[in-house]
Amino acid sequence: MKKLWIMAGISAMAVAAQLIPAGTAYATKAIANQEDAACTVCHDKPGSKLMTDKGKYFELMGSFDGYDQVTASFGKCTACHVRKPGSAKLTKQGKQYKSLATNMEGLREYLMEPHPTPPPAEPEQPDNDD
Repeated sequence: MKKLWIMAGISAMAVAAQLIPAGTAYATKAIANQEDAACTVCHDKPGSKLMTDKGKYFELMGSFDGYDQVTASFGKCTACHVRKPGSAKLTKQGKQYKSLATNMEGLREYLMEPHPTPPPAEPEQPDNDD
């Protein structure tokens, strides 16, 4: 009988742990339906935590508005971010725009304004990782 109570207690704790929000947003079928998008628009495969460029944009912005302007101007997120979308380490192109837009909202506003050419590149600073 004691084992039964222990098993019931463990099961109850496992269920409760699943119900407590962890502080991060989770994609749902409702969001996919609301945005009229398949799960794989934002994720590399359904249920995966690995985000596509469009998914990372949605995660940061809360909508897909402006995504087409960003990709038309820059291509993939890795044109500005080293390794993955949202990475703090920037490519040469990313460093060009860092002074103009410190976040995606600022970048989206910048892109909506008419600009003939991108800003001049900042000189490369040597890495002192030695």
